[in-house]
Order: sequence, then C-alpha cells, then structure tokens
Amino acid sequence: MKKNNSLSITITFLLLFLISCSEKKSDQMDLVNEIFPEAQNELREVINSIVRDNETANLEGLKASHLLSDKFTKFGPRSFERQDVESTNESELAHFGSISSFKMEVKDLKIDVFGDIGIATYYPHFSLEKDGEKITGSARQTLVFLKTDEGWRIIHEHGTKKF
Repeated sequence: MKKNNSLSITITFLLLFLISCSEKKSDQMDLVNEIFPEAQNELREVINSIVRDNETANLEGLKASHLLSDKFTKFGPRSFERQDVESTNESELAHFGSISSFKMEVKDLKIDVFGDIGIATYYPHFSLEKDGEKITGSARQTLVFLKTDEGWRIIHEHGTKKF
C-alpha cells in the first residue's frame, strides 16, 4: 500500500510539474507572430522624427537617435566601410554641412517588432542641393532599433543609394 501511495504521489507531482511548465510557455510572448502595434506606432514616430532631423539638418537629433555604444554599426550609403557610432556621426556632420534644401519622403515603410527589437525597411526618395547642383535620388534603408530606457535607438543602419 505504501508503495502505491508513493507512486501515486510521484505521478501527481509529475503531472502538476508538467502542467505548470506548459502554462509558463503559453504566457511567453510570441515574438515571431505577435504584431506589437503600439511599438510599431512608436517606431513610425521615431522614423518621422529622423526624417525631420534630416530635412532640418538637426545633427543633435540625428546623433541622439543612435545607440551610443560600441555595439552600434552602419553600412553605407556614403561609405563602403563598416562605421561605428563616432564615424557615423562625423559622416552625418560632414554630409549635412555640405548640402542644402534637403527633402525626403519615406515610401513603402515596413516595421517588424520582435519584443525590444524593431526592424524598419523603406525606400527614401530625396532631393538636395550640393555645390549649387540639384540632386534627386532614391535608396533602400534598413534601421534596426533597440528599445532602451531612453526610447527606441538605432543599433544598426544599412543604406544603399541609387541615383
């Protein structure tokens, strides 16, 4: 009888343990299929702010959009080499110091959120004046964001331009 009681208690304990484990799994976020509409709206506003900062050459605003960390990286569009946050900020300072009348329109914006990571892809169409010459073009842009205590910050950029 004692043996059956021990077996019964063990089986009951095991079942309770398995049930509790399966409940914990169902409480976790589905990072792949969840849409996170609130975060998408936040990121849409961040991108709109970045566009305004580009158009007004607000270098402090652009600088603040980057994660100030050694983990930040960028490819293109003005440099083929991988850039860190410092060289990115220097490049943007030089670029916006040499142009005027910058306008940009974001086309086909797609924002995917995976919890505290957001990925935005879009086609920026732009016009600007450089050395008195009017230039128009389009590009492909990918921005990878991390949600921090200070808000969404860019942790990686990849841009390519096509004139």
